[in-house]
Amino acid sequence: MIWEVFRKGSADADFVYCRDVHAPDKEMAKQFAVIQHGRRKPTEALLVAPQDEIAEVSPGEDLSESSGDGPEVTWTVFRQDRAGGYHSHCGEVSATDPADAKAKVLDQYAATDPNSLWVVRDRLTGEITSDEVTFGGTTDKSYRFAQTYNVDPAAEEVEASEDEQVEVARKRGDI
Repeated sequence: MIWEVFRKGSADADFVYCRDVHAPDKEMAKQFAVIQHGRRKPTEALLVAPQDEIAEVSPGEDLSESSGDGPEVTWTVFRQDRAGGYHSHCGEVSATDPADAKAKVLDQYAATDPNSLWVVRDRLTGEITSDEVTFGGTTDKSYRFAQTYNVDPAAEEVEASEDEQVEVARKRGDI
């Protein structure tokens, strides 16, 4: 199963689409997302959503199949930043089914946003926050140092790597 991954770079930023992971379930998708998309760039949180459950909202689409029956649930909405750009989180709607969600998204967002819109049922998504895991990979480059016989450049690179590791640990709040 393919899970789309959205990354939030800071506490005040929106979730922005960053690619996908292949996983059998939501929990594995969250773990794979941390490994693949939470290592290199500053990350506050990640959100995963099953690709099969993300519905693209198209203006002019026939939305008459909505029954409107049943309880309303929350749907997460993503908008394309610019034509051909990435999708980022822009809000939520309450709806009874996919067609109802699409209709409400069109009502709320289509007039102000001509780009592509996605909607997915909120309960199908999985969020991983910095409270749950430590994002950011290692900056340790010591594995490279054994490959050189020239001591001076290697020593300078070791010192620079150690300084970089201390800075990253400071930014994460580890020290």
